[in-house]
Amino acid sequence: MITMSQKEARILIVDDNVSNLALLNNMLGRIGYKDLRQTTDSRQVVGLVAEFKPDLIILDLMMPHLDGFEVMQQLESVIPADTYLPILVLTADIAAPTKRKALAAGATDFLHKPFDASEIFMRIRNLLQSRFLHLAAQNQNQLLEQKVAERTTELSTALEQLKETQRVMLQQERLRAFGEMAGGVVHDFNNALMSVIGYSELILNDPTVLDDKPTVLDYLKTMNTAGRDAAHVVGRLREFYRPREETDVFESVSLNQLIEQVASLTQPKWKDQALADGRTIALELDLEKVPTIAGNPAELREVFTNLIFNAVDAMPSGGTITLRTYRSADKVSFEVIDTGVGMTEEVRTRCLEPFFSTKGNRGTGLGLSMTFGVIKRHEGELEIESEPGRGTTFRINFPSQVKIFEAAEAEAVIAQRPLRILVVDDETVSRDVVHKYLVADGHEVVLATGGEEGLERFQAENFDLVVTDHAMPGVNGRKWPDRSSRPARRNRS
Repeated sequence: MITMSQKEARILIVDDNVSNLALLNNMLGRIGYKDLRQTTDSRQVVGLVAEFKPDLIILDLMMPHLDGFEVMQQLESVIPADTYLPILVLTADIAAPTKRKALAAGATDFLHKPFDASEIFMRIRNLLQSRFLHLAAQNQNQLLEQKVAERTTELSTALEQLKETQRVMLQQERLRAFGEMAGGVVHDFNNALMSVIGYSELILNDPTVLDDKPTVLDYLKTMNTAGRDAAHVVGRLREFYRPREETDVFESVSLNQLIEQVASLTQPKWKDQALADGRTIALELDLEKVPTIAGNPAELREVFTNLIFNAVDAMPSGGTITLRTYRSADKVSFEVIDTGVGMTEEVRTRCLEPFFSTKGNRGTGLGLSMTFGVIKRHEGELEIESEPGRGTTFRINFPSQVKIFEAAEAEAVIAQRPLRILVVDDETVSRDVVHKYLVADGHEVVLATGGEEGLERFQAENFDLVVTDHAMPGVNGRKWPDRSSRPARRNRS
């Protein structure tokens, strides 16, 4: 008994004997096979296969023009390797070598003439069943491949979205820290401006005070100090938010120097803002002489800042933050120790997970995970010790370099002779201040009010030094020619 799907099978019969074709056609038709095609010319087989697309080929071996072996050889070159097309060979030659040759040539099954009707029915049924199972498997594989491709596309899209979300969240985390820094910086900057504006207005409102030289000098000293303080405040803010460049490479870093810098950078958070909130937080440094480490200063600065900010947040009633460095074996260790509320064991084990936060809407949950990623990039290890009510210690162990870092004081370089200097700046006040500084040191100064004028003077004259602003309209400070474009220098005594 054949199934409905097998009745729809397409069968191609190839035999040069017309009576054999008629017999097979009648036999197969009686048991339900309707889609049958026959040919006595073996040369037509390849074309019929392409047109008819049979599910089974019944092939005689001994035929004029092309025998069954040659037909199978032709079919092998046109049928894809992953296609299962069964070939049932019918022949009167019962010799074993013929059978082996036929099977080697591509025959799927072998049946001798004269054949038994029930046997050929079973062989055809089995071959078609294998054919349809193979097609079903192919279809299933195609569906699976399609689903895998669709799923892969979905996952790729989700991954890109996740990366974008993380990028945005990391940016928000940095901006949040930047905002906290900026709040204190504005306070410090306004204090500095208060001195500058206040004392200058005292002089402007009462010019007679200029006759009192000691008082005026005192005013000027205070204004000068305030101006330097303001410049330092702005420098702290710029240094804190310096973005990482793609070309940045690890360099030799003094851990102690970096920590002292971060302590100053974060002062608006742990001191000024804390005092405004009614809290008193002390920050203590316990720094031993330790070897340098290999690292990216900007990334490490961000890590240390984040840990200090977390320590401040963990002390709602105030307390002490200790920054400690020490050397152990071949490692350099840095600790951030606070006397805050501490963490439960669950929070301690989860605090490095992305998006995990105990700060509610005040935190993104990315600060510590970002910190952990930077530490791993520096081949460091992060250890966390904490108990509720007993504070928290974050310990980072870095691989050390051999050299013990000792800060060297910069030596001032004094010119051996007066220099001819070109000063280029579009800001009148800045240009005038630099001019007066250099003239006071005995140098010959040429002024240019912008980049274009500066370039013209540079190309037409000889200078020992160029002092230029960076951001200027038209031609900025970067757009300067190389040394080869300068005119030949005249000998100067």
